[in-house]
Amino acid sequence: MVILEQMLTRAARLYGDNEAVVDGAVHLTYAGLAERVHRLAAGMAGLGLVTGDRVGLLSRNSFRCIEVNLACSALGLILVPINFRLAAPEIAFITEDTGLRVMFAEAHYEVDAEQLVTWPDGDPLGADNAYESLVAGSTPLEPGSVPHGAADDIAQIFYTSGTTGRPKGACLTNGNLVASALDAIISLELRQRDGWLHASPMFHLVDAFAIWAITLIGGRHIVTHFSPELFGPLVAAEKVTKTSLPPTLLDRIAREPSTAMSDLSSLELISYGGSPMPDAVYRRCFDTLGCALLQAYGLTEGSGFVCHEAVGDNSQPRQVLNTVGRPTLHTVIALVDEKGQQVADGTPGEIWLRGPRVLASYWRNPEATAAAFHEGWYRTGDLGQGDGQGRLQIVGRKKEMIISGGENVYPAEVQNVLLAYPGVTEAAVFGLPSKAWGEEVRAVVYGEGEGGHRLLEADLLRHCRERIGAYKVPKQIHIAQEPLPKNGPGKIATAQIRALYLSKGLT
Repeated sequence: MVILEQMLTRAARLYGDNEAVVDGAVHLTYAGLAERVHRLAAGMAGLGLVTGDRVGLLSRNSFRCIEVNLACSALGLILVPINFRLAAPEIAFITEDTGLRVMFAEAHYEVDAEQLVTWPDGDPLGADNAYESLVAGSTPLEPGSVPHGAADDIAQIFYTSGTTGRPKGACLTNGNLVASALDAIISLELRQRDGWLHASPMFHLVDAFAIWAITLIGGRHIVTHFSPELFGPLVAAEKVTKTSLPPTLLDRIAREPSTAMSDLSSLELISYGGSPMPDAVYRRCFDTLGCALLQAYGLTEGSGFVCHEAVGDNSQPRQVLNTVGRPTLHTVIALVDEKGQQVADGTPGEIWLRGPRVLASYWRNPEATAAAFHEGWYRTGDLGQGDGQGRLQIVGRKKEMIISGGENVYPAEVQNVLLAYPGVTEAAVFGLPSKAWGEEVRAVVYGEGEGGHRLLEADLLRHCRERIGAYKVPKQIHIAQEPLPKNGPGKIATAQIRALYLSKGLT
């Protein structure tokens, strides 16, 4: 079985003179990328890192994200990609929970780590910063000189919001990521001639899978911070062929005047997921972009997308199929009822997964790991149904997760933050439809304030922004004048509150 480390050495051997990375003014061949990565790996070893140590990465999209991913694989280090949108306390939790030895970060992020290696945003190759000094001052590590790379060794930890309010670290192994890369090559029909645009956040598996898949086939990594006005010109300039973006960002691109004025003839395919795409939005994107738009379903615990429409499924404007395609080669899916019995096509059931894509465990959280599995099946909490032709339709979420702008938000996490505000005694958090974000977070709270001061929405919003990422902060917080309704067991009746909220026009 190929291991992660071998992907770069193979690409350098087969495609050494071919362009590997484009990031603004930075251009690297596969031979040049391999040399820099192996210098970086040697520099990491010089910092005292050994196989199994955890390394953090806190950065917007950059060629250095690719290098850190590949260098960690060369040493058998466990990479922890961190969402740069998180608030400082959330980043601190991940740093402490994983015991990070070193944090690689853009210099403008304020982080506390045992060792910190930084670079200013946009610094070119060879610049005077800690990262480039580490690369330049090290003799390249000999590929394969550090024994590691078993399929079941943990390679990366991706943190997901916890349904109980505590973030969980999904441990993905070498085998998970290799299977994910192979599935991407098959599902997206990736070839050496492809230019993949890393526009979605590289800390997220909506894009991170492509670091491995594109390297394995020797394609071009085209790296950028997402910008709707620059998408079209960049596709035209770099002959981008494929990428992955959530529907909300695709719609922004389709509405951007510069997109229509750009030559998009190279663009063949865009994978999208995270939330359904309304039919009107799909048609606008299809008409503007002129390429196949293929829907996917995935999750962190499945190492990225586990279902994907095939090339050709939607090569013409769809007839409102709204399926997420068929399971990938390395994924087995079952749809089951409350008793764990498989349901018939057309009947909603909970989506269960198994196979080489499924996470090994949650980092140092055996209780959450045990609760997530049943006889080898991972229980996603999402609801789907078969269409009779092997394709999956997503019909809802058993968990109370909100998907806003392609990011997962768990109500319990936001609720815990609201309840920490002095005087708040009850809180309900839920999602409402949003044209801009797919869904947006809303909240209703009740409490008498503290010290005779009444609760104010502005104060609550400020409290949230200081403690959680901006995308998790409610767009509105309604302050109820009486205790929130409860269900039989005394649990806050969130669904009832949401319905009342809508009926009173508080949207």
